Amino acid sequence: MTAKKAKEEVEVEVTVVEEPKKKASAEGMGKALGSFVGSLEAALSGRGNSVMVRVNDGALAKLDMLVAAGICKSRSESAAFLLQRGIENSGTLFDRIESVTSKITQLRQELLESVQDLDK
Repeated sequence: MTAKKAKEEVEVEVTVVEEPKKKASAEGMGKALGSFVGSLEAALSGRGNSVMVRVNDGALAKLDMLVAAGICKSRSESAAFLLQRGIENSGTLFDRIESVTSKITQLRQELLESVQDLDK
């Protein structure tokens, strides 16, 4: 009888140890879903601009997967969604590009002014 009680205690311990993992996993999934929904809403709002793009077979399969899953209504929505996610996840890159592009624009302006001064 003692062995049976010990076995029951072990089973209870295992259940208690696994329960927090399930909560953490559910919380993580909730956050991921919230991020996903936010990206989808951002991608689908204000879609007044059109871009024609050619994609490879792998990319097309991913676009179609989002449509087949009912996440997006069309390939266009899928493409907009994936583009938005890419932009959101590349913020540091775009910040750097903006900084360098601004410097290039300033240098071009200075060069143009220098050339115009030579003509005077």
